[in-house]
Amino acid sequence: MIRVRNKLLPLVRLHQVFAVEPGSVKPWEALVVVVEHENIQFCLQVDELVGKQEIVIKSLGERLKNLPGIAGGAIMGDGRVGLIIDVAGLVR
Repeated sequence: MIRVRNKLLPLVRLHQVFAVEPGSVKPWEALVVVVEHENIQFCLQVDELVGKQEIVIKSLGERLKNLPGIAGGAIMGDGRVGLIIDVAGLVR
C-alpha cells in the first residue's frame, strides 16, 4: 500500500508481475504511476517514464494473445516495439 493524497492505494510492482529484475533496487528511488480503471485506483511501480505518445495498439497474434498483463503491442516512432500493459487485467 502507498499513501497518495491521504488515501491508501494498492501498489503493483510490475517487475514482480512480469518476473523480471527491478531497475531500481531501492524502493524509495522507484517511480509510481497512479492509474484508474472502473473507479478502482492503484499504483504501478515503474522503472522509468519514457514520455507520452499517441500509438496504435496492435494484437500480438494467436501465439502471444493470452499473455497475462499485456494488452498488445505498438511500433514506436524510433522503430522499437513497445508492449502495452493491460491495466484492466491487473485490477483482476
